[in-house]
Amino acid sequence: MDDYTDLDWNWEFYEELVDDVDENKNIIQCISCGKCVGDCPAAKVSNFNSRKIIKKVLRGDKSVLKDSDIWYCYLCERCKRVCPKENINIPLLIINLRNESFKKGYGPKYNDLRKYVEMSERFLTQGTVVEDPLGGKLSQERVDEIYEICNFARIKYVFKASKSDQSKKNKKKRNRN
Repeated sequence: MDDYTDLDWNWEFYEELVDDVDENKNIIQCISCGKCVGDCPAAKVSNFNSRKIIKKVLRGDKSVLKDSDIWYCYLCERCKRVCPKENINIPLLIINLRNESFKKGYGPKYNDLRKYVEMSERFLTQGTVVEDPLGGKLSQERVDEIYEICNFARIKYVFKASKSDQSKKNKKKRNRN
């Protein structure tokens, strides 16, 4: 475990996030047990590590807004369900960090966006963000949040455009044959 002194922590970024979304104040209760990472489907297929993200936020490290990691979260709430502390809402923190990333003009890199679009495409076509949802379907509240993110990030537009491109490619193939 990392050893930090009071001088290593800058609460300014944390306070900004708490001011924006009151529920984010609960991340200070994180005990770095790792259950959120151990049960996370995104952590199994990417570098996503919610524990490291929380540490960066608490240290005041705004580089987290440029990190690819915040774009790998599926928002499945598995972390929220396994956390031994009450009211730590990592998916809400991730949504807030993504919004802040967009506001600062960062957003996802192309490769991250491709994965995000794949996740969103699955949501738009199947109503799930992971191929095998853990613990059943998402709550309507979470579905609404993901839908709002898709709208904000113009994922529906990207999805429609990619379907249109695919349709054009298929027509060209058929016309050649």
